[in-house]
Parts: sequence; C-alpha cells; structure tokens
Amino acid sequence: MNFKKLNHTNLVCRGVALLSVLITLYPIVFVGLTSLKATSEFYNNIWGIPREFKWSNYYSAWVTSRIGRYFKASVIVVGISVVAVLIFSALAGYALSRLKVRYVSAAAIGIIVITQLMPLESVIMPLYLIMSRLRLLNGYVTLILPYIGWGMPLTILIYKNYFDTIPQELMEAARIDGCSELQCFCRIAVPVMKPATATNAIFNFVGLWGELLWASVSTATSQFGTLPVGIISFKQQFSTDWGPMSAAICIVILPLILIFSFLQKYFVQGLSNGALKG
Repeated sequence: MNFKKLNHTNLVCRGVALLSVLITLYPIVFVGLTSLKATSEFYNNIWGIPREFKWSNYYSAWVTSRIGRYFKASVIVVGISVVAVLIFSALAGYALSRLKVRYVSAAAIGIIVITQLMPLESVIMPLYLIMSRLRLLNGYVTLILPYIGWGMPLTILIYKNYFDTIPQELMEAARIDGCSELQCFCRIAVPVMKPATATNAIFNFVGLWGELLWASVSTATSQFGTLPVGIISFKQQFSTDWGPMSAAICIVILPLILIFSFLQKYFVQGLSNGALKG
C-alpha cells in the first residue's frame, strides 16, 4: 500500500474501519475460546488460549443442556416465519408498487411506517392476552404468528421500493402478451427480486433467530422454547457453567454466519440496486 497517496481523511477512515472490525470480531473469538475451556480454567485464565481444548462442552450443551431441542424449535419457528414473511410481503409490496389504487397505497404505507414506530414492549401484554384467550400459547403457533406480523412491515417497504425500480415497460409488454397481474408478478418480478429477497431474508432471520422477549414471555409456563430461551437456562442460582454456555452461544451464532455467507452476494447487490432506496 502506498501511504503517500493516502490523505489524512482516508487514513482516518481506514483506521476506524479496522477498529470496527476488531471490535466486532473480538467477542466472537472470545466466546469461541471460552467454549473450549473448562469452567475452572475460565476463571483462572479468562483472556488466554485454552491449555486443553475441551470439545465435550459442545456435547454437554447440545445433549445435557438440551440445546439441541431448542435448536430444532428455532429452526422450525424461524424457518416457517421467514418463508411466510417473504411470500406475503412480496405480494403486498408488488401490489403497493404496481397497483396504483388512489389513496389506498399511501394510506397503507403510512400505517406500515407507524407500526414501525411502536416499541415491541407496548404490544406484548395485549398480544399475550389475545393468544391466551385463543388458547394458542405454548406452541409453535404462539411464536410463528407474531413473528410473521412483526417481520412484514419493513419487508413490505423494501420489496415495494425494489419493485419501483423495475421498468414499467416490462410490465406493459407482459400485459400486451396477455399476462394477468399474478402472471406478471411470477414471470417478471420474481426472477429479478433475488437481491431484495436475500436482503429481507437476512434481516428477518437475524431478527427472529435472536428474539427473546416474546419467546420468554409466551413460553414461560411450558417446556417449549427457542434458542435464546435455552441460553437463559444456563444461568444457575449461584454460578454459571461458562464452557458449555459459550458452546451454546457458538451454536446460536453459526447459522447466522452460514446464512450470511451464502446470501452475501445477493445481499450486497440488493443494497446497491436500491432494495433500501427511499
């Protein structure tokens, strides 16, 4: 690198970027090292490399602490929720973008924006009472239905802004060929919305995979729960088994890394092509 060609602003930006990367990576590295330590070694050597890699912590977390059961529940709940959010939001975003119904589109977008301003805590109690009266607590539906509702508003806006970038001429040509609106959506919009779908999938997966407040409230009286609830079970009354707990945290982080690794190309393309425009 030729530092002579770099001005002070570039050096500062590069330094801040490098510092941000280190701050982001350090907790992950720390948890990874802690997951391979015995709890006694963790207290004696918090910051150091493990003297002996204790891979049994992962077995203890997965089997003994039943993280495997929580992992299965999270995969089912988050998987169904994300797929449903993407399907319903894509249809709604297409309708708001292409079906120009006077006043309806603007009113719908306004309502969506307002819902994003409401804190999650304000809807927990009413939602719990509704789910309780419908006898939908302590099961997959308890989490899936609210997750779909929480994920759709922002996803609809992203899809709507992305569909706005599709040339109107393509749609008109398809209609001239005899395509209905649903056929235009399936044949024209769907093939080109991979970047927006990747962006929405990552945002929703990350948000729902680590959701704790509603998961802990709605499943408090049952043995059912997702991974964030399972992590809390490691906290004992007087002590914490840090090795298996860190191993469980690594298990939680791994799917996030894999999802982003597979979708990062489309994610970056979605950002650059206007998935978040507007």
